[in-house]
Amino acid sequence: MAEGGLLFGFELADVLVAAVLISVVVLYFHAEALQRRRCPPGPWPWPVVGNFSALGDLPHRNLHKLAGKYGGLMYLRLGAKPCLVISTAAVAKEFYTTVDASFASRPKRFSWTVWNNNDENYRNIGLAEYGPYYRKLRRLLNTELFSPRRHASYEVTRAQEIQCMMKVLLEESEKGNPVNLQTWLHGTTSNNMTRMVVGKRFYGVSGDDGEKQGQDLQKMTSSVFELLGSVVISDFVPYLSFITKLQGHASKFSKIRDVSDKLTADFFDLDSHRNNYKKMKNDPSYVPDFEDVLMETPFENGTNLPDQDLLKLLQEMLNAGTETSSNTSEWAMAELIRRPELIERAQTEMDSVIGSKRLVEESDIQQLPFLQAVMKENFRLHPPLLLPHESREPTELLGYHFPAGTEVLVNSFAIHRDPSVYDNPDSFDPDRFLARPHVDHMSTSDPYELMPFGKGLRMCPGYRLANTMVALMLANLLYVFDWSLPEGQTEVDMTETIGLSVSKKQPLFLVPKPRFELSLESVAEN
Repeated sequence: MAEGGLLFGFELADVLVAAVLISVVVLYFHAEALQRRRCPPGPWPWPVVGNFSALGDLPHRNLHKLAGKYGGLMYLRLGAKPCLVISTAAVAKEFYTTVDASFASRPKRFSWTVWNNNDENYRNIGLAEYGPYYRKLRRLLNTELFSPRRHASYEVTRAQEIQCMMKVLLEESEKGNPVNLQTWLHGTTSNNMTRMVVGKRFYGVSGDDGEKQGQDLQKMTSSVFELLGSVVISDFVPYLSFITKLQGHASKFSKIRDVSDKLTADFFDLDSHRNNYKKMKNDPSYVPDFEDVLMETPFENGTNLPDQDLLKLLQEMLNAGTETSSNTSEWAMAELIRRPELIERAQTEMDSVIGSKRLVEESDIQQLPFLQAVMKENFRLHPPLLLPHESREPTELLGYHFPAGTEVLVNSFAIHRDPSVYDNPDSFDPDRFLARPHVDHMSTSDPYELMPFGKGLRMCPGYRLANTMVALMLANLLYVFDWSLPEGQTEVDMTETIGLSVSKKQPLFLVPKPRFELSLESVAEN
């Protein structure tokens, strides 16, 4: 009898446990169903982690596929955090014209906090909370660093860097060897940025020290982009932070930060630069660089930016101004080498406009509509990732109400493939923009069907510089050289890898052959 009673007790306990679990599951699904009646369509979330797994390794592509089922405004729950995904031009326009200010802040991310010296009060332009500090910093960049006047003042610098790196390509073409275009493009954009920011070149400088500096700089920008693009489960489910610790993200991110901070301090050498500026600022021939401007311009209450904030901002500009432009240009060459007839059209256009054996200049670009269409089409197919937005207050969008802290992902990858706007959206077809010249990716407002630099209050402040560098590099590569794949290679590997931008997983190697004689002596080094 005792044994039978014990068994009966175990059976009763099992029944009670099962009943409790079933009740919890029923209540969860009931509560979730009620919540989802008030939200846009979206995939059903898992308990605890929500739709976190929907992001996957390539979130821009995975979310684009989901948008095909759920529409231009899609609701996800990432852990306990509500998240909206915008995937069409019409919804993007509604978002930026009605609630942009409400969603102008950024969420917190574990990797971003580590990079900012474990401080959630982010002090750089890309990640700072929308408020007085951000607005002052944005105003400083717009008026002092990225203004049309300042942009024009660096035209000679850009031309000299194109000249220097074209000389490298001409020398390599004499050997007949394939060229690593990823390295070439990175070096060109890197030197342009370092000359603007700190007044000197680091990539391709002769001597062992110069070569090491260039390698260090490329490694730093790549690793920081990987770090800042990392997403971990504890960003959305804080009580799963032990998983983040077990995965070793904290030590990995801290090591990248420490190395990049040390290199940044060495590159920019604030004390030496400050002393040099004091000696040179009264010389009418001296042109202040970005570092001079940032060190000397009053920021808050008549004081200058603290050195720690200044170094992070300089590092941010160097990273962003190098990696995205070189990635974009590499994707363009990868697309074009697969379509040789498009290269021939671009060359024919430049032959008729330029008509002489020289490098393409900035003043030529506006006379090259097909080249501009190629650039737009490349920006459409391979846009940089846009950083997430977060609401600071309860907000309404398209009739739906969302609480403060709602995250928004503007998926430019999906917007640029909106079937209501673009026919055959997955094909590389520059002619679509020859037929639609009004589409301007440089516009800060409408149209919203092409937005590689974002829109609104958080639009990339360096968009003018990025567009110019991509145009100059692409135009000169196509005008001066014919290109072919390395011997034995018939296809281009278009596999993506993701960090803070989407880049080619495998570097693009191509063989250059000069189209005409361009004297190496005429391509002067700075």
